[in-house]
Amino acid sequence: MAMILDAFMKRYTNKLADFVEGEVSIILNVKDELQKLQRRLERIGGFLEHAERKRREDPNVGNWVRELKDIMYDADDIIDLCIIEGSKLLESHQSVSLVCHPFPLFSCFSCMKFRYEIGDKIRDLNKRLKEIAEDGSVLPKLENSNQDVQESGVNPRRTFPIEDSSDIVGTQIEEATQSLVESLVKEDKQKLWILGIVGMGGIGKTTLASNIYQDERIKENFPIRVWVCVSNNFSETNLLKEIIRSAGGNYGQAKTKAELIPYLSSVLSRKFVIVLDDIWEAKVWEDLLRYPLKSAMASGRIVITTRDMNVANNMSALVHHVDKMGSDEGWALFCKKIFRDDEKEEIIILKEIGINIVDKCDGLPLAIKTIAGVLRSKERSSIAWNNILRSDAWSMSQLQAELPGALFLSYEDLPSNLKQCFLFCSLYPEDFPMYRDDLVRYWLAEGFVKSQGDVLLEDLAEDYYKELICRNLLQPDSRRIDQNVCTMHDLLRSLALFLIGDESTFVGDGKTCTTNLLTKLRRLSISNVGERLEIPDAVKKQKCLRTLIVWNSPRTKIIEHDLGRLGQLRVLDLTGTELESLPDSVENLLHLRYLNLSQTNVKNLPESIRRLQNLHTLSLLGCKSLHMLPKAITSLCKLRCLRLSGTPLSHLPRGIGKLGDLNYLRGFVVGDDGGEQDQGCDLEELQSLSQLRVLRLDRLERSRAGASTLANSCFLRRLYLCWLPPEAENNQPRYGEEAIQNANKICNDLSPPSSLEELQFYNFFGSGFSGWLMSSSLGASFPHLAFLHLVDCKSCPKLPPLGLLPQLKFLRISGADAIITIGPELLGRRSSAITAFPKLEDLQLLHMRNWKEWSLGVVE
Repeated sequence: MAMILDAFMKRYTNKLADFVEGEVSIILNVKDELQKLQRRLERIGGFLEHAERKRREDPNVGNWVRELKDIMYDADDIIDLCIIEGSKLLESHQSVSLVCHPFPLFSCFSCMKFRYEIGDKIRDLNKRLKEIAEDGSVLPKLENSNQDVQESGVNPRRTFPIEDSSDIVGTQIEEATQSLVESLVKEDKQKLWILGIVGMGGIGKTTLASNIYQDERIKENFPIRVWVCVSNNFSETNLLKEIIRSAGGNYGQAKTKAELIPYLSSVLSRKFVIVLDDIWEAKVWEDLLRYPLKSAMASGRIVITTRDMNVANNMSALVHHVDKMGSDEGWALFCKKIFRDDEKEEIIILKEIGINIVDKCDGLPLAIKTIAGVLRSKERSSIAWNNILRSDAWSMSQLQAELPGALFLSYEDLPSNLKQCFLFCSLYPEDFPMYRDDLVRYWLAEGFVKSQGDVLLEDLAEDYYKELICRNLLQPDSRRIDQNVCTMHDLLRSLALFLIGDESTFVGDGKTCTTNLLTKLRRLSISNVGERLEIPDAVKKQKCLRTLIVWNSPRTKIIEHDLGRLGQLRVLDLTGTELESLPDSVENLLHLRYLNLSQTNVKNLPESIRRLQNLHTLSLLGCKSLHMLPKAITSLCKLRCLRLSGTPLSHLPRGIGKLGDLNYLRGFVVGDDGGEQDQGCDLEELQSLSQLRVLRLDRLERSRAGASTLANSCFLRRLYLCWLPPEAENNQPRYGEEAIQNANKICNDLSPPSSLEELQFYNFFGSGFSGWLMSSSLGASFPHLAFLHLVDCKSCPKLPPLGLLPQLKFLRISGADAIITIGPELLGRRSSAITAFPKLEDLQLLHMRNWKEWSLGVVE
């Protein structure tokens, strides 16, 4: 149930109200019927939140909700069609001389068929809605709920061996860590043995394994340390490659299991410890890892985490059972996640209720953390906490046995819009990394983001993402300061898959998509598809599919030729397939908002792509065979995101500047390759794109002018400036003195706005960094800059005064060949090593082959 009815209804009624008041509804002669639809929807709206809760307990309410959802989906499709076709008619009316009638006769004839068909569909909707609104068996059960309605204005599993230190509480985990580390480092005649950490989902197996992995004695005794997350649907070759790479090896061109296994044995030449997190079956050991690890030159230890005792036994592991948290430790973890150290008085007042809430979590750390995420958003009062304690959601009868009620309560507490976003995340494969930018685009395409005045929808979606992390429903990759990548714990994913089962499905390795005749499939996510992607006939016949995502399918070359039968698609993601061309039927996907062809073998896009007038996101990252975009791209007037990085485009078609809604443009190729026709875009095209938040400029060495390019980009947050490397393939200089002076001038002219949060330079070959970056008032110019990369700026002899940046968290300087000495100029005038870099968390100085001296002091 990725559609949450009341959220969808609010968004749709707003959309409908705007359309009814517009000129198109008059042209199509549907205004009266739509106003009738509007009134009926408003009358039924008050029952919806209660209906969503009641549907799990009462089959009649469940059927009523399902039928109403079908109506709402159909209504959304119809309004979309009205907007698409009506806009064309409106355009034709405006282009005709209005002599004696506002709507010329021939235009009325041209739209008569569509008017008749669309009118029929709206009348049918009204009839269906009238029946459901008068259903006497259901509506009396759905009195308006008096529970607090949460508005969605929110506040700001792949596992990793770095856990949040606030998860470590009490003596239980510390004592277990000490004991197990001692066993692992103790001299033993056995060349290889296995430690199995066993326990139920969410109990803290990964946290314990991480604590062991990070222990100083482990680091001292095992020169090679490897952490890999295996998960349920692992790839044998990818797992081998990851272990080899993490152990410091290089597998070269090896691709198959037979080729990779010898590399693994040979790379383990020193004492090693390997953590295999989240193993579901012993075959990963018996059929894959046992031989190469036992054949390794050095001795080693293997640590596994698993829910299944049989897995540990079959691997002949020494077993450590992870026990549930005791009440005191659970309470300590709970307090760490909610209260500050100086809030002892509040802790005392709420302790009795809090302990009762912790007891309901049954000693599961994951459940305690997620319920703490709920309470962080509540008032600190006995009434608010008692409402949580007494909630019916703790015992939702239909939940699978392994899903704690605390997780469902955490879900139920979400605002409606956030529920939809959370559920969508389950369409990712297990333990798959989720990138913030991708989630934001998916959610927008599905219409999950509720508008709030003039705030950019993408900004609201990012707030949703932060809120899900804050509530512990998504887990950020702790290795990344920016929290741009996260995963979903497998228990939470199981909960979400359970909840979306009536309209969305994830089809894993080797499985087939099955459909229920009583439900309509709206979202289909498929992993490890073979050479040909085919959609089941039952799905095509339903004509309801809105999202189709393909994962981990590098062998897929042929896509369903008749995509036009999936006319309701909003999201089509074919990333990483071997697709070479788009089927012609793609032009019929008039509702499409999101099209991702990244890392495919696509060689061209058809001019007919101009028909996709609802397209918001077009992603073409790393398409190595694509060298040119069609002019039709500039006709996609609703495009908000264009991603082109890593694709060897010779140029961009002129007219990109007409796409006024663009706020994410990654891969703006400057100029052209110098052919007979002057075809490319120069930087002036960017001046009209005032909504840009993310911008990557490629081939800046071809620019002729940079002045005032970013003058109107007052909301810009991320800026990437990229030149072609100064050395050609034969290591000869690519640029002369004139090109170097031009690079200096262009870079100086590209003075970014103060809103910038991230800045990256790549291959800048000017004689020194630009004046705006070398300024003594750098901190005042960029008060929000938190992430800075200076990569392969080989000719710049002096670094900017970066210590002045008040919010800088991450600094990477790599390949700065002209730097010989780093002195106090890096800190900034009148700064010292104590006052400079007040927020810096991660400093990386890499590949600086001429750097000889580091000397810090005060600059006078």
